[in-house]
This record gives sequence, C-alpha cells and structure tokens, in this order.
Amino acid sequence: MKHWISTSLLFLLGLMAGMAQTNIFATEVESWQTNTLPSSDFNLNSSYVYLVNPQALSDIFSGAGLSRSEKKDVGIKKGDYPQYMYLAVSIKDPINAGNNLTIPLMIHDTQDPNTSTRLLEYGGRVLENIPDEVLKSGDIVARVKFEAIKGNSSNEFWKKTAEISVDLGKTASNLLKVGLAGPFLALTDQIMPQVDKGLRSMEKMEDPQKLTSEFYIKLLSKELSALYEERVVSASLYRIHWDVDQPPKSRYFTNMRPQRVDDVRRAINTTSVPYILVVTTKSEYNTDHSELVYNQSYIEKKTKDFRKIQNATKKDAEREFLEVLKQAVELKKQVDIFQGSLNTKYPDWLAFSKVVDLYHDIRELQLKEVRQLASVEAPVQEKYTRLYTNVLNDVDLWFNTELLVKGREIARYLVNNPDPYRGEGRTGRQIYQDIEVLDFFRDRVKQTEIQGKLPKEIESLDTYTLTLRKLWEMENTLFNVDFQPDNRLTLEAKKDWLMARATRDYPMCQVCAQRVGERIAAIENASHEENIRKYKEISTGYYTNLQCYEEVFRQLENYLKIGKDSLGIAPFILESIRQDRDDLVKLTSNYIDLVGRDYTTMSTKDLSDLMSRYQMNREKSMAILQRLKGRIISLDEQSCVQTGF
Repeated sequence: MKHWISTSLLFLLGLMAGMAQTNIFATEVESWQTNTLPSSDFNLNSSYVYLVNPQALSDIFSGAGLSRSEKKDVGIKKGDYPQYMYLAVSIKDPINAGNNLTIPLMIHDTQDPNTSTRLLEYGGRVLENIPDEVLKSGDIVARVKFEAIKGNSSNEFWKKTAEISVDLGKTASNLLKVGLAGPFLALTDQIMPQVDKGLRSMEKMEDPQKLTSEFYIKLLSKELSALYEERVVSASLYRIHWDVDQPPKSRYFTNMRPQRVDDVRRAINTTSVPYILVVTTKSEYNTDHSELVYNQSYIEKKTKDFRKIQNATKKDAEREFLEVLKQAVELKKQVDIFQGSLNTKYPDWLAFSKVVDLYHDIRELQLKEVRQLASVEAPVQEKYTRLYTNVLNDVDLWFNTELLVKGREIARYLVNNPDPYRGEGRTGRQIYQDIEVLDFFRDRVKQTEIQGKLPKEIESLDTYTLTLRKLWEMENTLFNVDFQPDNRLTLEAKKDWLMARATRDYPMCQVCAQRVGERIAAIENASHEENIRKYKEISTGYYTNLQCYEEVFRQLENYLKIGKDSLGIAPFILESIRQDRDDLVKLTSNYIDLVGRDYTTMSTKDLSDLMSRYQMNREKSMAILQRLKGRIISLDEQSCVQTGF
C-alpha cells in the first residue's frame, strides 16, 4: 500500500460559475541530495514543509507575470484580489491510517488590498521519525490544497467555508485525543494554536467565488529509506504559479552544504515569488533519558522507541538499561507499599523482601552491564555508565527510613560478597557482625509464615535463598572458629561453656545452637572412650605396681620405727611423715575402690566422675611421694613413685 500525505492549496478566485477553469500549480524548480548519506543506523525519516514568501501569493492571484491573453484565459479581471487566502496540508498518518490532520500553512485575511489585518503562517516538521520500513512500498507524497476566496453572498462560499471549518475542527478533535500517537504526537503543541486561529479567522468571510487547485509534492522518498543525531539528506523547492506559465529553474542550492534544516531555509535568501520548500532529514534514534520518570508509561514509551535502534551495540546497551529501569519502577512500587504499611500495625514484610530482591537485581545488572560497556565505543560507554549512576542515585533516595536502609544494606552485602563465605582472617566477633546483617532479613521474613510455611512469593526470591545459604556458611564458620572449649576443662565445664557461647555470646547463630548439642555429645563420647582407655590402664597398673606399693609402705614403716628411737630426728618430722603415711593409706584405699569397678555397666557421667576422683587421688599421692622420695623412700626406679597411686 502506498502511503501518502495530502496537502491541499485552494484558491477561490473571482471566476464566473461554469467558466473554463485554469489552475494554480507548483512545479519543482530545484532539488538537492547529499553525496554522503549517513549510515544505516540513521533509519528515521522526517519531513519539513515551509511556505516561502507567502505575500507573493496575492500577486499570483492578480496575474503578475502573465500576459493579457493569459490573464483572460485564467479569468483574472482588473482589480481582482483575494479577500482571503488559505493554504493547508491534509495529512494521513502513514503508520496509523485512522489519524488525519489538516495543518494550515497560511491563513491570510486581505479584505483590504492595502493592509493585511491577519496573516498566519506555519512552517516546520510535518512528519517525524518515520521508520525506513514504512517507506519500503513507495514514496510518501503530499496533496496540497490552495484556496483564494473573493467575497460574495453565494451558497458556494459558505459551503466551502464550512468544509474548511470542518477539516480544522476534526484536526482539533484529533489533537486532543489522549491516544493520539505516532508522528503526529510531537506536532500537537505546534499545530493546535494554528488550528484555533484558523477557525477564528473565518468569521468575516463574505461573498466568495472560487477556484480550486490540487497538486502533489514529494515529502519522503523511498530511495533514501534504506539509510539512518538528525542530518539533512535532501531538499526540494516548488514554485507556485499558474499552469499556463513555465517557471525557470532556480540555483539556490548550488554549493549548499547544509548541516541543519535552517541552513536550507537561509539558502533561499532573496525571492519575489512564492515557493514551497520541502526538506527531508534522517535521524538515528538517540535514546534520551534526560528526564527519567519511574512509571510504567515511561517504560512502555521507551520500549516502543527501542525498536527504532539499528546499531547492534547501542541496541544491546539500551536493552540492558531498560531492564534496570523496569526493575527500578517495580522497586519504587514495593517501596511505596512497604512505607504505607508502616502506618499500620502490620508491616508488609513481603514487600520488604521484594525491595531487597529488586535492589539486589538492579545492582547486579548495573555491575554486569558496566563491565560489558568497557569493551564498546567510548560515547556509548560514557552515556550508559552515567545513566546507571543516575538511576542508582535516584533509587538510593527512596531508602529514607531505618528499615529500608537495613534492606539496602542486606542487598549490598549480597552483591558485594558473591563467593562462598570463608571468613579468612576474621575473628568470631567479626563473623558474628556479618551474621547480624543477614539475620535481620531472615528474622523479618519468618513473620510472614502462615501455619509454619512461608509464602511461595518469598520462597521464589533468589535473594532469600542466597541469604539462607550465606547464613549457613557464616554460622558454620563461626562455630568452627569460636566454639572450641579448653581441653583442661571438665566435661561438665565444657558443656556449660558451649551452652553459654551459643545462648549468651552468639544468640542469633542458629547453626551454633544446633551444633552445640552435637559438640557436647561428641565431647562426651570422646571423653567416655578416653576414660575407658585410662581406666583399663589404671586397673592394669594397679596390679602391676602392687609390689611397688608394698615396698613404699615397708620403707615408711621402717623409717618411722628407726626414727622413734633416734635422737637425730626431730619429733615434728616424724609426726609429719606419720601423717603422710596415714594419708597414703587412705588414698590407696580409695584407689583400690576405684579399680575394683565394672566400667561396662557404668554411665558416661559416673565413669567421668570416677576418673575425676582418680585424678584427685593421684595428684595428692604424687605430692606426698615427691616429699618423701630420695630422703625417706629410695625407689627411684619404681613406677609407682613416678606416677603416684
């Protein structure tokens, strides 16, 4: 289907009804096309239309430049002049055929030939950002309608005036539609004032006769459509004249090197005749996020514009950035939900969890994309790096309460510590500080449980799963680092120390609370096995050392017997030795009681208590034997003297 844009220029001239009619026409008298076409990235086409020297249209109507016979042929009489001139472009949207606009390029009230009481002109972009693919099936052309009206009271005048009013009225209605989109959207602010003035300027029309002319000018060319900042690629100049005249070619564009549309307009610097100037440009879609708005409408618009990008690198960069924007829009929504819930009795911890998850995703996406941008062209890298910074700065401003700041701290920790937790070089207290950061998340999420189960929305959050895994790693690391009791402690002392560690020192460590029981059981088992081994050694040692024990007591008794009759030993020394002997007898008696038990029927605690008693007996006996050894007991080679009873 061929797309077209109609621009109609209607002159209602002072001709008698039924007379032969000659038309006003526009002939292309000059054209220009760039020799250096932009790259295929420039795939958006725009067209500008200007009416040059509109005052000269009155001279055209009066027959300037026509011979007497030509004036007669076209029906111009001496003193004819238009009371009203109207030139408009009627545009059908090449993308959405349901949109039609009539744009007045000129509304000129000349009821008094010596004064212009009203002169309205519009010139500028009439089509913008038409994708190349729209032009594949053919050129886009405009039908121009030009009317000159001379006042009288005929019905034809009022009929024509009504038609123009209806066209402009429809345009006003279309421009006010909320759903108006496509290439017309950007024209609304520019055209609406012209339409409004056009409607008001028709109030004083009276007594017209008319001449209607139609001709076509090309706005966008399919030859340029395979190509893609905005660059001027072509210009055409149409001279308005009677069709009985043949206008000469012009030379305004010779040596012209336009960078902007205004450069082309300035090239037509002096003229005494009316022209229609058409300038076409090609643009590369330039993603503009200078006014970021975090809502769904903004995302939808940018997603639609995204399709216009041709350059693969820029398209990838914009795609990733749009993903971050989508996450930011959802984050703002969840932040608002959570903030609102704080005014109630029940904070929305589900929304809080989503805030953590979304902020985490935004930070990860940003870090990933910035790394990828390091390998692309500098302008793209600089632009999107700056945009990511802007988004993160904006997002951080939403975290303006203590609870939200904690949520952001959790997300940042997860982003900054992606590897398995090792805790190298960190003390138990430092590891616990890391646990405290993430435990806040775990503890608040627990409040969303219904009958002991978490909502599926939370279970599906990657950040919550990651938090649980991190906490498991941290807590196991903490337990391995700081839950090692002193081996010199008794079994019960070790148990008490471990329980205090879990409940008093590190109460948030859930793994620690679980593993303390395991550690106590392991200590008990290890201690029991060791006590059995020692008990066997003690029992065996007792029977091995029986002769040694008897010899020790024999020497003590002999020393006391000799010392009683000796004047060289002081009585208090003898008394002290006698006391040591009695103590050794008691300790030996206890020792005999210890080794006579059946350890296979004893509990872990009873055996542990038994070994504790043995240890105390042994230490006491060793202290006595060390005092007596050498001077009173000369059995250095005997093991019982070395190890005690």
